[in-house]
Amino acid sequence: MKKTYATVVGVVKFGEKILILKRNPNRHSSPNKWQPVSGFIGEREAAEDAALREVKEETGLDGKITNSGKVFEVIDDWGRWIIATFLISVNSEKVKIDKKEHSEYKWIKPKEISKFDCVAGIEKDLKSVGLL
Repeated sequence: MKKTYATVVGVVKFGEKILILKRNPNRHSSPNKWQPVSGFIGEREAAEDAALREVKEETGLDGKITNSGKVFEVIDDWGRWIIATFLISVNSEKVKIDKKEHSEYKWIKPKEISKFDCVAGIEKDLKSVGLL
């Protein structure tokens, strides 16, 4: 049986584009895959607070939640993920990635997501906040 993890996804939006991050090749799960900002929810931490915290930690950007999607699950090789997704608007496209977590970033139009080798469930993330 796979372990279950509670996580948040912050789909970061600037203008008409969204931010995707390429996972560092040394990451345990999904190395070299593209993804939105994501992370674990801390003990007694609201999912909304976790999403904004993760955006700040992974990009250096401050954001504002403009939409929240339905909670859903994704099962992959590494576990069962219970995911709360939020659309987060930012007022800058100047990203400072954490090199321990990600190797690069791109601003793309949501419909371009299929051109990238992404983590499982990314289409669900984008659909849940109204972008696909």
